[in-house]
Amino acid sequence: MNDTTARPSTATPSISAPSALDQLARLPEFAGASACFGEPVSAGERTVIPVAEVHYGLGFAWGGGSDASSSGTGGGAGGGARSRAVAVIEVSPDSVRVLPIEDYTAIRLASIAFVGATAAIMARMFLKLIRG
Repeated sequence: MNDTTARPSTATPSISAPSALDQLARLPEFAGASACFGEPVSAGERTVIPVAEVHYGLGFAWGGGSDASSSGTGGGAGGGARSRAVAVIEVSPDSVRVLPIEDYTAIRLASIAFVGATAAIMARMFLKLIRG
C-alpha cells in the first residue's frame, strides 16, 4: 500500500548572503528613536506619547571546510526582536509628566522566585540543624 498523504515541507526558506547583508544594512532604520517613541495622540489640550523598550538580537556565520573525501561551505543567520511598553509621556499646557507602565507579571514572577529560593535555603538550613 502506498502512502499518498501530503506532508508539509520541512525545508526552511533560504536567503542569499548578499540579500542577508542588505537586510542587515537596513537595521539602523528600525533601531532609531522611532522604534521607542510611538505616534503622539492628542485629546483636547493634552498629548500622550507612548514609550517602548526595544531589543534586537542578531547572529550569523559562514564557513567552509574539506576533508579527504569532500568539501563544502555553508552558513546561517538568525535574529529576533522584542518590544514592550514602558511609559507614556503626557504633555499638557501646565506640565509634562512621565507615567511609567508597571509590569505586574514580572513583579509577581520575581516574588515567586524569591519566595521559592528562600524556602529552599531555609529547608536546607533546617535539615542541617536536625542532622547535626
